[in-house]
Amino acid sequence: MASPEVAGVAALIRSYYPKLSASQVKHILMNSGIKIEQDVLLPGTKDKKVPFASLSVSGRIVNAYNALRMADQMVNGK
Repeated sequence: MASPEVAGVAALIRSYYPKLSASQVKHILMNSGIKIEQDVLLPGTKDKKVPFASLSVSGRIVNAYNALRMADQMVNGK
């Protein structure tokens, strides 16, 4: 279910900062999320725990506020 949320944050970034390239938006999304460093239940099991990072490319949960701050810093150099 992460894809709709990430797409929404990407759209939010592009709406405020339309001159950012797709690769810049991807960089922002991949690096501005909240890092999760704990074990979670493996989907489809009842008791098997695995590191969250093993289920996620970035090991993070998308964060719109952090993404917009990073985009602003990238565009305005602050």
